This record gives sequence, structure tokens and C-alpha cells, in this order.
Amino acid sequence: MIDVQNVRFTYDGANFALDGVSLHVRKGEFLCILGGNGSGKSTLAKHLNALLIPDEGTVKVQGMATADADCTYRIRETVGMVFQNPDDQLVASLVEDDVAFGPENLGVPTDELRERVTQALEDVGLSGFERHETHALSGGQKQRVAIAGVLAMNPAVLVLDEASAMLDPRGRAGLMRVCHELHERGMTIVMITHYMEEAAQADRVVVMERGHVALEGTPDEVLVQARALAHLNLDVPFAARLSLDLRDAGIAVQPTVDAGKLAREVLALGKAAGICAIADANAAAPDAADADVDFPTCEGNADAPALIEFQDVSFTYDTAEAKRQRKRKQAPAARQAKWGNSPDSLWAVRDVSLQVRRGEFLGVAGHTGSGKSTLIQHMNGILKPTSGRVLIDGTDIASKGAESKVRGSIGVVFQYPEHQLFAETVYKDVAFGPRNLGLSGEEVDALVRSSLDRVGLSFDELAEKSPFELSGGQQRRVAFAGVLAMDPQVLVLDEPAAGLDPASKRSFLQMIARLHDQGLTVVMVSHCMDDLAAMCDRVAVMNEGRLLGVGAPERLFLHARKLKDVGLGTTEPQAFAEALRAGGWPLEQEKLYTEKELAGTIAAVCGAGSSENDAAWPSPAGSEGQVIE
Repeated sequence: MIDVQNVRFTYDGANFALDGVSLHVRKGEFLCILGGNGSGKSTLAKHLNALLIPDEGTVKVQGMATADADCTYRIRETVGMVFQNPDDQLVASLVEDDVAFGPENLGVPTDELRERVTQALEDVGLSGFERHETHALSGGQKQRVAIAGVLAMNPAVLVLDEASAMLDPRGRAGLMRVCHELHERGMTIVMITHYMEEAAQADRVVVMERGHVALEGTPDEVLVQARALAHLNLDVPFAARLSLDLRDAGIAVQPTVDAGKLAREVLALGKAAGICAIADANAAAPDAADADVDFPTCEGNADAPALIEFQDVSFTYDTAEAKRQRKRKQAPAARQAKWGNSPDSLWAVRDVSLQVRRGEFLGVAGHTGSGKSTLIQHMNGILKPTSGRVLIDGTDIASKGAESKVRGSIGVVFQYPEHQLFAETVYKDVAFGPRNLGLSGEEVDALVRSSLDRVGLSFDELAEKSPFELSGGQQRRVAFAGVLAMDPQVLVLDEPAAGLDPASKRSFLQMIARLHDQGLTVVMVSHCMDDLAAMCDRVAVMNEGRLLGVGAPERLFLHARKLKDVGLGTTEPQAFAEALRAGGWPLEQEKLYTEKELAGTIAAVCGAGSSENDAAWPSPAGSEGQVIE
């Protein structure tokens, strides 16, 4: 289907983003491309549908060379591409017009066009959103519109460049389900991702490093190579990490990327050891896990003062319609949405009462469109409640003069914070906020220096550089520094690690943890339950604009099924623990397991005696450290 031969490409004439890449994609294959930030993944993807043309080498799609201008139209009709940031791809003001744009330009007849739009929106869980305005959608909903727009063109090849980065767990699972359905119908899928669990579902995995192919093979061959992947700034999937940990402890399990397969092996060992009755990871989980533990509603340090307080806050982007509904005293019957909230939902936030306590780390979770971003934009007056009150240090944010004071004390970092950059030098960008607060030149200079230092950047090396010449990770840190230079009391973060490779993500989250340790109050929106469980004092869960619950992670993430019902989930170790409980393994009911605790518990129960069978399974290639040329 696609033949890439010895491709070299440079943006600046000096440094090669692709350096001798050869890659062959078979018809009907599901290929996953991994790599750290800057490894050349997106550049390679843009060569697959002639958005970029090689400086050297060739790219052919069904025998058509991308360098042949006469073939460009047919190549782009054959290969559909979804970009990492949906705002780069949306072109129309209404959802249905945006999805129709591609097939309409292909000359698809009107009746068929309507069918394609309807089917594509159903595939991505947005049925009923046809007349919604694209600008008013959440980031995850925009991404799903972009995916639908490509699906409506019926391409032979679907290229997804980090298309799941802004989706909630249910959305990611839904996207993978759609990909598998299309793959079964014969479509070729090329997926670029940083989620190792998505890569584990592909037919083949290719790992990029500095513009060339570093590793290639099936998921079970590539994704268990822990040291080699760490060298490439990547992680191994949870199941592979756990299986390798168990092997190191002398437990005879097959290294695998399949959590279900690993659970069945562990249950079989448990049955042989006489500690569980069955060896079935798919058995019905006991009801006690969710029934015996109340869903948390507050918790945390009740003695700490409330720095931000929401009092029965509701917000709608359509105030006129809200007034009409109040007069009618009724709302339209809500339709059941496939991946998120109902398309009939009017209120982005509804009757939320919540406190953010001084010095705490509060996480915010929720499905795509649940109101997370709307909620946090109330924290410094970007949005004001349609009803209810938001108090900052006891002052109503809607009161006269409160807004300017609040915006200096509460810093908001949006999704893709590097999009906040605008000045000609790093210094001017970081200095913009404090200068507008009327501070002196010496005070501004000191804040710029300290802010860059706090995010791990060198003032001397970067101050006079253009922020647009920096790497993506550096740009994101500069944007953070610009917020920190305002000397805020609270740092509010909306998906701050989205789109980063695993190593960059770890470094970034460690930086946020350090800022919290230095005394900042932090509010962080995230779709990653493991990050929230590891970092937060409390987690607030939003569902269809309402606050479902808020509490300590060690209690909240025990409710695996309730969280799944609202499009989320529990942590990966806890999900595995639930699978073992379902098979009769007597694990503690009210304990949130970490990966280390889970491995230790399994090893202690099964014992090292099972290692006599270990010879049946050879060590995975590269698991002891593969040298990457």
C-alpha cells in the first residue's frame, strides 16, 4: 500500500528530520509508529499523503509517487490524515459542514454525502451534534469531529497523528474500537501515539529515533524491550512492566503486552497454589468493590482554608436558550450519547459546589465535554457564572475590581500551553505579565530569571532567543514560566502533559510536583488516572456538567465500575487487581494497589518455586538492554 525508500528530509537545509527512512506498509495492515518528541514521527506521517515531499528517496502510495504532482489529488483521496491538534484541521463553523467538507470536495452526491456524515459522526460518538458550532466544542469533541471528517472521505489508508491525545479513556477506547472495525473491513491504519496500550493492539510497531527506524516488529517483540525503549524516551505497557517484574521475582509468566493474557496466567498460578478457585480473568467481578465503599464527597484537610470556592455554580454558553427553557420550565429530553454527554445538554457546568484549599493539589477528571475546562476557567474570571458565585479568598470574583486582582494571583495554563507564546524573545514573553502588573524593571528581571530557573531553563542561554526556535518541550516550559512570573498563589493546568512523549511527560509532571512542594496550590485537569492517583491530594470527578464526587485517590479509584460508567476508569494496577479479584484471588477490597505492591503480592503468593518452568519461555529480545546504533 505504501512504500518508503531511503527518505531524507530537512526543514532548514542543515538538520535532517528524516535520515534514511525505509518503511513498507502492507494493504490492510494496522501499523503503529512510536518515538520520542522530535524523532520524526509527524514528519514521516506528512510524507504519506504528499503534504511533504522527500529531499532524497521516494514515497509511493499504491504505486503513485508523492513527488509526481499529477498524482497528488489521488494520493490525498487515498490517504486520510488526522492531525495532533484538531484546531489545525477544522474549517467550518458547524459540525456537519466540517465533516461534509472533504467528501463534498470529492464530488460525492448529496444523498450519499448525508449518509457519510451521519455514519462518520455515529462512528465517533457525536450523533446529534450536527448543528453544534465547532468553536464551542471541547478539545476532545473537536478531535472527534476531525476524525469524522476524515472517515467521511472513505480513505483506503487512515493516518492518525496523536489523534487520541485529547480524548478521555472512553473516547480512546471508542477510537480504538472504530479503528479495529475499519481494519477488519480492510482499511489500512497507521497510528502515531504515545499510549503504549494503543500500540499493543497493532499488528506491527515501528519505533523512530532521530529521523530513522530504531526498532521494528510485533508488539510482543518490541514493547517488552524495557531498556531499549527507555533509551528512546518511551515506556513499556503496564502488562509488559508487570510481567517483567514478575519474571525478575522468579515467577514463570510470559512477557506480554496483553493485560488479559497476563491476568489469566497469574490466575492459573494462583489456582495451582490453591489460593483462588478459578483461572478466568473475565469472570464477573464481586459487587463488594463498588457497593461497600461509599463514593467520596469531600475528604482532605478540612482545616485548611478555602482559597477558591464554588457556590452552586452553573454556566451555559447559550444564555438566551437557558432563559427560554426557564420560561418553559422544562428542558428537552436528553438523548443518550455514545462517548460522552448528551448533544442536547445546555449547561456546561451545573450546580457545582467545590472548594480548593490552600496548599493542596486538586485533580479534575471527567469525560470529554463534562465541563472540566469550563470549570477551571471560572477560577480566574475568564468565565463568570450564569448563576451561583465563585469566591477567591472570600471575595466574589464578580465584584467590582476583583477580576484584575484575581488574574494576578491565579495563573491558568491552557491545553497546549506553547500556543500562549507570542513575543519575539523568551525574555519578552515571560516578562509580559509582570510588566502589565506595573512592576519595576528590576522586579521584572528578577521574576523572569527565577521563573525560567523554576521550570528548568537557562536564562543566559535562552533569554534572547525566539521562543519559536525552541523545541516543543522548551516552548511548553517557557509558557509555564510566563505564568509563574506573575507570582501566582494558584497554578491551574488544563491537560499540561498532552502530546508529550513518556520521558518528557515524566519530567514535566515532576516539575509541577516541585512547584507544588514549593508552596503553590495546584489544580490539574487530566485524562490520565494514574497521574492523578500519584500526584493529587484529592480528585474531583465531573460528569455531564455536574460534580459526581471529590475525594482522596485511595478511595475514589476503588470505584472502577462507577468511573467506567462515566467514561473514565481506575488506575492500571487497580484494574489488574480487579481482574484478579474477579478470578477469585483474595486481594484486599479497600486498597488501591500500586504496580510495585501488586507485583510484590503476586510474587509472595506464587513464590519463586514456579521458576522451574521458566525455561519454557526464552527471554524477550532486547529486554536486557539492546544497543541502539
